[in-house]
Amino acid sequence: MLDQLLKLAEGPLQEMLEGMNQDKSGALAIKDSLETSLQKRVAAGDTSALQEMFSGKETSPGAPEINSLQGDVSDNLMDKLGISKEQAMGIAAAALPMIMNFFNKRVNDAPQDNNDIMSSIVSSLQGGQGKVGTADLLGSLMGNGGGNGGMDLGGLMNMGKGLFK
Repeated sequence: MLDQLLKLAEGPLQEMLEGMNQDKSGALAIKDSLETSLQKRVAAGDTSALQEMFSGKETSPGAPEINSLQGDVSDNLMDKLGISKEQAMGIAAAALPMIMNFFNKRVNDAPQDNNDIMSSIVSSLQGGQGKVGTADLLGSLMGNGGGNGGMDLGGLMNMGKGLFK
C-alpha cells in the first residue's frame, strides 16, 4: 500500500527536482528511498515518521521525523543516483517535508477521521487492520472512487501540481 500512496507524489517530486536543476527521473529514486527507510523503521517498531506523514498536521523542515529520515534517504539517493552527499542531503531536505505535507493535505481532505487514517496505515504496514479498511484508505487518499469515496484522481493530481507552481 505504501508504494501505491508514494506514487501519488512522483509528479510533484519531478517538478521539485526540475526546480533544483536535477534530473526529474530522480523522483522514483526518492520515492523508493523513502519507502525503504519507512519500511525498515516500521519493521523495527518505529512508526513516528509514518504517523507524522499521515497526521494531517503541517510538518516543518526541521521536524525530528524529517531529521531522522534524512540520513537514510540521502544515503540511498547517493547510491541510486550517483550524486555527492551534499547533493543527496539537499534533495532529501527539500523532498521529505514536501512529501510529508503532500500526504497531510490528502488526509485532511479525506472523509475519514485523520487519526483513523493514520492508525490504519500504520496498522496495515505492520500486518494488521485498522478502523479504516485498505480499500477505503486507498479510495480516499488516491481518489479512485473505492470505499467511502474521495476525490477523483485527476483532481488530486492537479492539486498536487498546483502546490509547486
